[in-house]
Amino acid sequence: MLLKTSLGSAYIHNIDLIDKSKEIILFIPGAGMDHRVADLLHPDPKIFNQVISIDLPGHGGSPPSNASTIEEYANFISACLKELNLNSLHLCGHSMGGLVCMSLASLNRKIFKSVSLFNCQYPLFVGSALLDGSSRNLDGAADFLTKYGIHKIPSVEKPKKAFGIKGSSFYKKTNGKVITPYGFKDIDDPEREIALYDLKKLFNQISKDILAIDMNACMEFRMDIKDINKLKDINIIVGEMDKLVSPKKIDEMIGMFGSAKLKKMEGVAHFPFFEDPKVLSKTLEDIFSTYI
Repeated sequence: MLLKTSLGSAYIHNIDLIDKSKEIILFIPGAGMDHRVADLLHPDPKIFNQVISIDLPGHGGSPPSNASTIEEYANFISACLKELNLNSLHLCGHSMGGLVCMSLASLNRKIFKSVSLFNCQYPLFVGSALLDGSSRNLDGAADFLTKYGIHKIPSVEKPKKAFGIKGSSFYKKTNGKVITPYGFKDIDDPEREIALYDLKKLFNQISKDILAIDMNACMEFRMDIKDINKLKDINIIVGEMDKLVSPKKIDEMIGMFGSAKLKKMEGVAHFPFFEDPKVLSKTLEDIFSTYI
C-alpha cells in the first residue's frame, strides 16, 4: 500500500492484511534495507498478524525525500501511523532501525505495547572503512558487514555447476575472476558468496547512496537524556556472535535506559533474519507475548 502523508509518500508492507483481533508488529529494518526483511519474520499466526513494515524514504517502495537523519526517519513513520490511526503496536527495529525505534518511541511511547531493539548499539559508531565503503563501494561495504555480521550461513542447495545457480546473468567465473551483480571480483569462497547473495541484494535501493546516508545518520544520532528517560521497559536483543556491536557498549546502553531487559540469541550474529529466522521469530514472539 502506498500512503500519502504530510512528509511524503510511504510504502507500507502487509498493512492490507491486518486483522485487528490479532497482535500487530511494526518492524523497522536496518541501514540500507527495507520491507523484504519483514517477510523473514514468522511469529505464531494464531496470535500475530504478518509483520508490517514502513519503508523509509528512498528505501524499498517509498520514494526518495530529503530525510537523512534518524529523527527525520522517526517523524516520517510517526506521520504514517497517524494517518493509519494505528496504536497498540509491538515496535521492533534492527540495528539502525533500533535507533529509529528509540526516536519514535520518545515521540509517543503510549501507542506502543512494547519496544524491542535487536543488534542495535547506542551511540552507534560506524568505522571509517565501512563509512567510506558505503559511499564509494557498495559491494565492499556489504563484504564488511557480512564478514563481521554473519556467523551462520543458511544451508543452500549446492550448485551442480560452478556458479550460475542464480541464473546466467548473476554468477559466472572467467579467467579466475567472478562476475557478480556488483561487477568483477576475486572470491576465495564462491559457495559462501553465492549463499550471501540473498542478503547482499537487500542493500540495493533506489539510489546507491542510501546505505551511506543511513550510516551517516547512525553516526550523528544522539538523544537528550530527558528523551532517553521516556523510554521505559525497553527490550535489548543481541546475537551472541555479533561482532558489529560491542558487549561493553550494550551494557552501557542498558544502564542508560535503566529498566531495559537483555535477551541473547544463541548461534547467530548481526543478521539473524538471514542466519536463522526461526531463532529471531521465536525470540520476538516470546518477548511480545509477555505484553499481551
